[in-house]
Amino acid sequence: MSFSTADIRNIALVGHGSTGKTTLLEQLLFNSGVIDRAEPVESGKTVSDYTEEEVARGISIHTTLSSCTWNDHQVNLLDTPGSSDFIGEVVAAFRCAESALMVVDGRDGVQIETIKLWRRLDQRNKPRFCFINRLDRDRADFEHVFNDLKEKFKMTFVPVTIPMMDGGEYKGIINLIENKAYMMHDGAEKDQPVDIPEQYNEMVEEYRLTLIESAAEGEDSLMEKYFEEGTLSPDEIRKGLIEGLRENKIVPTLCGSALNNNGVVSLLNFISNITPSPSGIPELAQDKDKNEIKVDISDQGPLAGMVFRTSIDQFSGKLSFIKVIGGILVADSEILNCDTGKKERISKLYKTVGKKLVETKELRAGDLGVVTKVEGFQTNTSFCTPDTFCKFDRLHLPQPVFSLAISAASKKEEDKLNASLHRAAEEDLTFQVTYDKETHETVISGMGELHINMILDKIKEKQKIEIETKVPRVAYRETITRKAGAEYTHKKQSGGHGQYGRVVMDIGPIERGKYMEFYNDIKGGSISKGYMPGIEKGILEGMEEGYLAGYPLVDIEAHIIDGKEHPVDSSEMAFKLAAKGALKSSLEKAGVVLLEPVMKLRVFVDEQYLGDILSDLSSRRGRVLGQESLGGGINEVDAEVPQAEMLRYAIDLKSMTSGTGSFEMEFDHYSPISGRVADLVIQEAQSLKAAEE
Repeated sequence: MSFSTADIRNIALVGHGSTGKTTLLEQLLFNSGVIDRAEPVESGKTVSDYTEEEVARGISIHTTLSSCTWNDHQVNLLDTPGSSDFIGEVVAAFRCAESALMVVDGRDGVQIETIKLWRRLDQRNKPRFCFINRLDRDRADFEHVFNDLKEKFKMTFVPVTIPMMDGGEYKGIINLIENKAYMMHDGAEKDQPVDIPEQYNEMVEEYRLTLIESAAEGEDSLMEKYFEEGTLSPDEIRKGLIEGLRENKIVPTLCGSALNNNGVVSLLNFISNITPSPSGIPELAQDKDKNEIKVDISDQGPLAGMVFRTSIDQFSGKLSFIKVIGGILVADSEILNCDTGKKERISKLYKTVGKKLVETKELRAGDLGVVTKVEGFQTNTSFCTPDTFCKFDRLHLPQPVFSLAISAASKKEEDKLNASLHRAAEEDLTFQVTYDKETHETVISGMGELHINMILDKIKEKQKIEIETKVPRVAYRETITRKAGAEYTHKKQSGGHGQYGRVVMDIGPIERGKYMEFYNDIKGGSISKGYMPGIEKGILEGMEEGYLAGYPLVDIEAHIIDGKEHPVDSSEMAFKLAAKGALKSSLEKAGVVLLEPVMKLRVFVDEQYLGDILSDLSSRRGRVLGQESLGGGINEVDAEVPQAEMLRYAIDLKSMTSGTGSFEMEFDHYSPISGRVADLVIQEAQSLKAAEE
């Protein structure tokens, strides 16, 4: 069945770990008739947690796409992991969904990952709505959590469904738009609307007034009617909510118990009737001349789309998860890969329900689906019709925060290990593999210890490789602090043509990040211009070799002020070696110091751990730039900390905060070090060099 763009809904299910997202997805699929029964997470048979790692650990690791239909609408649901270690999967879901469903625990309320995910939604100005889940638990409190959301996020939260409580016992939910109750029942049954019990009338009036007032603010005509008549019809409430949600001015809030399948039908009705369709939403792109353009999501224009996720399946091969942004993609058609400039054939198209692929004839603009075995497709690949060009903005992913140096225990298995690592990096763009030429180490980086361990465990299991890991060496730099000068003559005679070149050079420090500036200040032509490239090359080679500890020199300006050449024995090589010698002699007087990489750090912690975190950062030579209360006992600390002190921070923070703290980190700048810290770095570098020799 084909749906128009206006009838498609793309929803990202997000939230802190263990709030019940996967259970909620099971019930959404069960109620819409996609599956015969909702499986508990403990069974290992849920639609979205199907990989061996997910079943073994009982957590979501990958974003899973599942499609269903409800009220003549196509609903694409993206179930995302709750752990910060797998944030890249969440970012991919945000990239292709028009709205997000934030699942919040009915007892614990707003948690650290809730806040971090909310901030990411704010950065995208993405509409979102909430489902307060697990209200059947002991000490669950809808009103407390509802107020917690309002306090922390300072937005207009609008009640759409509210719980019925009787003496602390959860009895079901009331749908304020429909004015109907849905009583608690066995999880294998489906919600049925009944009249609202009289005992809840006063509470319903209070919450319904808030709902109607918020809906009226969505449109001027509704506000006028509300002032005149004091109420709105259900259709008018829906109309106001549609406008308010699409403009991200309100946060509709629903509730229930996913485990008991209560509140799920109301949630499906809300998704199909009120959440934004992709229709008309602009996507940023570039044309073939790299001009920025906006492409409205519409099935009337030419074909255009992008790959938002890549997965390798042992049976189906490479799976490319795509979003069609313009036009209609049909099976057995030819498209242009805008990254490679080559044409590709799309043979079959699929919709998915977890790992199950369901073949379809076409995907219209706004829809999500899968194509298989298109080798040229990678995450972020844009595609279009062969006679047009349209390259969409790439995913903006966070920088990895945890790294390890890695090698195979046996040299014979290095190639197999590298191939597996690069395959993992292709699937997950927050997992990076680099070879550090300075330290001669293969370094893997990810979003946390759990993230890295999951990937390595999978490789060990599949490839039967023994892997060795260690803390990676830090890529220090060296620079100079004052001006200096020297001259050097390279002279060698060995029968036939000799080698001769004399260079007089002044060096000095320049702005951090400029690396090297080269000036030919010779007046009178004592060195021919043809030898200048050799001189510059010699300086660059000398900088690469370093001076104090063998780390590359940076941020130096070099002025060639004089020299001498020989009519027969001079050559580019001779002047390269002379320049290298002149640089080395200059460095003896230039006050060379070590530079270390400094990271920009954001730590999110419960208030009870704040003192420990600040004390720990001080012990790591960190500089706290500021701290901010995010409400509800959650604090953000901003700091600058040397990278050398952060190599095990992912593990240490988990220990300090009983697993509740999280952090984000990115490279910021290089900063000088001296004294005992510098002495230890130099000593270690010399020991390593001696060991290698």
